[in-house]
Amino acid sequence: MMEYILAVFSLRTDTISFNSFLNRNKVASSVVETPKSASASCGVSVKFSTKDLPVVRRLLPLSGTTSFVRFYRVSGFYGRSTVTPI
Repeated sequence: MMEYILAVFSLRTDTISFNSFLNRNKVASSVVETPKSASASCGVSVKFSTKDLPVVRRLLPLSGTTSFVRFYRVSGFYGRSTVTPI
């Protein structure tokens, strides 16, 4: 079973900026396409490990981004994904 977290933003520039901010702060992350079930986004999100969620929550207010929407947990098994707001 795979599981990861998405940070969803309404502005693409904030998504790219937050991803760079996390990488500079030694949190492995990448920009990925946002699943349709995670609405109110710019189409891309920042993906990172579930284990890093506490660190990412602490870093978010320091990032300078303004369009954060919410976090989603994505879990999947055999090609089927479930996207849950957290």
